[in-house]
Amino acid sequence: MSIAAALEAVQAQTRSLITYAPPLANSSFVLQSTSVAGLLGGEEATSTVALPQVCDRRRWLGWYNSPGSYVMGRRFRRLAHSATVDVVFDPDGDHEAGAEVVHIDPSLLFEHDGWSKGPVFKGAYSGSFIHETGPLASLLVKKSSKLRGFTIRGRQSQPVIVTVASLKQVPDLRERITFYPRPPVFAIIPILSSLGTCIACALYGQWYAFSMILLGILARGFACVFIGSGKLIFDHPKPAEGSPSGDGILGYDRELTLLKGEEHVVNSITRGRMFFRFRSKYACYMVEFCSILLIVQAIAQLILIPQSQLFGQLMFLISLAISWTYNVWLSSVDKREVRKEIFSKVLGEPNLTKFTFPNRVSAVVFLLLALSYDRRSPGNLERLKKIMDTQLPTDADVWEIWKETVVKKLRDGQELQFEDSHHSDLSKSDETLLKNLLRDAESAYAAFEEHRAEIVPQEEMTKSNGQPSKP
Repeated sequence: MSIAAALEAVQAQTRSLITYAPPLANSSFVLQSTSVAGLLGGEEATSTVALPQVCDRRRWLGWYNSPGSYVMGRRFRRLAHSATVDVVFDPDGDHEAGAEVVHIDPSLLFEHDGWSKGPVFKGAYSGSFIHETGPLASLLVKKSSKLRGFTIRGRQSQPVIVTVASLKQVPDLRERITFYPRPPVFAIIPILSSLGTCIACALYGQWYAFSMILLGILARGFACVFIGSGKLIFDHPKPAEGSPSGDGILGYDRELTLLKGEEHVVNSITRGRMFFRFRSKYACYMVEFCSILLIVQAIAQLILIPQSQLFGQLMFLISLAISWTYNVWLSSVDKREVRKEIFSKVLGEPNLTKFTFPNRVSAVVFLLLALSYDRRSPGNLERLKKIMDTQLPTDADVWEIWKETVVKKLRDGQELQFEDSHHSDLSKSDETLLKNLLRDAESAYAAFEEHRAEIVPQEEMTKSNGQPSKP
C-alpha cells in the first residue's frame, strides 16, 4: 500500500469518528437562550477569582468554564484603571530597596458585598472626622450586628443599638495577609466537568460548543493565575508619637459602635486599606489582557453557541451549571472564612458588648459615660459636648440646657442624678421635655453602672485612676 493510500485511509477513519451522529441529533428542539446563561452568575464568579489572593495554592484551581465572564471582564477593566505604580522599601523582606511594584484596589472584586466601605467615624479626642471608613469597619459592624446584647429599659421611642468595642494591638501584625486553608476537594468537580464536556463535544464534532468551553477554561484559568500571583497587603497610617487616644464613635443613625483603643489600633479600622501588590510593572497589561479575553469569551458565546446542535448546547449548559453551583458554594463558605481570618489577623479578638436602648438620648449619654469613665482632662471633656451636638443636632434652648447640665456632671465627676429644677425662661412643655431628658440620662447612668464590668476592664480602671471609681 502506498503512503498516499495509507493517509487517505487514516483520514477516512478520522472523519468517520468525528462525524458520528451525536445524541439528540434528530431533535428539532434548540436551546436558543443557552448563550445568555454565560452572562449570569458574574458576582459569585468574580468573588471566587479574588479568593486565591489570600488562599495560597488556590490559584491553580480555576481552570474551568464559568458563567459571568462579561461581568468579570468589566471588573478586571476597572481593576486596570485603579492600578498605581509605587515604590516600596523592603517591607516584607522580599523586595529590594526602592523596588517598583503595582498596587491594585481589591474592593472592585468584592464590590457587591459592600465590604469596601464602612460608616462615618467621629474621633472623641483626636477631633478626626471620616466620612467613609475602611473595610475593617464594615466587618466590625457586621460582626457586632450578629451579637446578642443587653436590653435597657426606659422611655420608649426609636430604639438605638450601641456596641462598645475594646481594641487591643495585635503584637505580630504584618503588612501581608495570607493564610493557608486546605484546598477544597470539590474544586476538582467543575474542572473535571468542564474537561469532560469539552472532550465530549470534540468526539461528536460539536466544535462551536467545544471552542467555547475551552475558551472559558483558558480565560478563567489565566485570570486566577494572574490574580493569585500577587499578595494581599493591609496598610494603615501610623500616628505620630504622643497622639491622643483613638476613641471615637462609628456610625450615625440607629447603630453606633464605640471604638476604644490606641490611635494606631483605631486607625487600622477607620483608615486601613487593602490592595493587591504585584512585583511586575507589567501587571496593568496583564489585567487588560484578562479583561479582553473575558469579554471576548462573552461575546463569542452569544454568537457561536446558538450555531451548535442541541447536544453541544447541553454540554455547554452542564459545564456552566456545575461551575455556577460550585462558585455559589465557594463564595458563600470561603468569604466567611476570609473575613474571619482577616479580622482576627488585624484586630485579634476585641471585646464587643452590645446594648439596645429605648431612645437615642439614653444611648448618647451612655456613650459619653463610656468615654469619660477615667476622668480625662477637662479639655477632652469639652469635646464631649461636640459629640452631643453631632449625635443630637438640635440647638433649642431646652436641649442646650440639658446638654450643659449633663456635661457639667461629667466634668465634676458626679453621678447623673438630677433634682427637679425650675427654669423661668422655659415654657411648661419645655419643662416637661427637660424632665424626660434628664430621666433618660439617669437611666443611661444606671445602665452604665450595672454593666461597668463589661465595658471597663478592672485592670484598665486601676491603671487610669489608681483605683476603680465612678465617673
